[in-house]
Amino acid sequence: MFRRFFPLVLVVVVAGTVTVHFAVAEDKAAETAEETAEENNDAAGENNNESGAAEGGIAPFEGDANDATALRKYAGEIFGDIAALVQGEKIDQAEAKLNALEEFAGGLEPTDDAAKTTKDRIASAVTFFRGRIELARISMDDLKKKLQEKPNEETIQQYVSKLGQHLASLADSDPAKAEEELAAAKTFLDEVAESSDSNDDVKRTIRLAGRMFDQLEEMIADQKKLAELIGKDAPPLNVKDWVNGEPLSEEDLKGKVVLLDFWAVWCGPCIATFPHLRQWNEKYAEEGLVIIGLTRYYNMTWDEEAGRAKRSTDEVSAEDEQAMLKKFAEEHNLEHRFAIQEDRTLSDFYAVSGIPHVVLIDRAGKVRLVKVGAGESNAEEIGATIKELISQ
Repeated sequence: MFRRFFPLVLVVVVAGTVTVHFAVAEDKAAETAEETAEENNDAAGENNNESGAAEGGIAPFEGDANDATALRKYAGEIFGDIAALVQGEKIDQAEAKLNALEEFAGGLEPTDDAAKTTKDRIASAVTFFRGRIELARISMDDLKKKLQEKPNEETIQQYVSKLGQHLASLADSDPAKAEEELAAAKTFLDEVAESSDSNDDVKRTIRLAGRMFDQLEEMIADQKKLAELIGKDAPPLNVKDWVNGEPLSEEDLKGKVVLLDFWAVWCGPCIATFPHLRQWNEKYAEEGLVIIGLTRYYNMTWDEEAGRAKRSTDEVSAEDEQAMLKKFAEEHNLEHRFAIQEDRTLSDFYAVSGIPHVVLIDRAGKVRLVKVGAGESNAEEIGATIKELISQ
């Protein structure tokens, strides 16, 4: 499903149709869009954490136990909250939510086969997150000590998993330090492999960990590219077609705070950011914020009955796909403009590999922030930066 794991996803659970993730590959094959769009949209939803649930608890389920779609969306939103809490090291809150969800799922008595399957998959995802929470309670120092004293496959797997989560987060704020820590970790595991206590199974597990290290190196390189963008002049927009508003010129954007949102209609994590995009547009548009949703043509049309975008087996004209995007904007109450990219010029300049990918440009035309993925921590940083740039 993903071109790369760590640069795009901080936590991912794929348990059949229960999928929780924060970003997906921007160049995802068009032929898979139809297969995953409904799943991603249902799982990600438009969760803006305004459910009214008590801290550490979950909102009550108001659907039917036999409605598999409603169950997927409900569980997906809660798993998204749990993933964000684990990432933010709020482990007790994450565990409280997980316990509440497990109790809810255990009490379900669906008679519909699809709902029964969804219940089982929720249980599988609960098990996954249970392991993540348990791992979060173990320190890296403890794991290293265990590996030095008596290396074994399980401890190596725990160490590598925890290292990956840690570096994925660190690379976002300090890619140079992440690079340094990754090099140290590789040296450490090489020493473990060479120790007299290491057997063939341990050595094989460490060799397999090298594949993840390759992914981490690629992720860190991507994050360094993003960091290098800060302070650069934003290039001219290279837009083929405009939807959901009149075309914008470079002159129109002078002196404005510009938010570029690289997204796609099939991207569940992109849809999860819509409440924030609406909020920022409503709050700051009159003060100089311009939001532009940059996307591409994906040969998709609008399914009136389902009320969603759907990939077509026939060739879709630019005019029909623009009509689909207009319907999509209406369905999601989005008032900002969509821009169809002429080519990959902008995506390449801004090092877009996963979406949603947000770029903030100040009134002087300088890049001030780049964030990849959905999630509350990203939204908070973007919102704070918009407020700062608007005031300048």
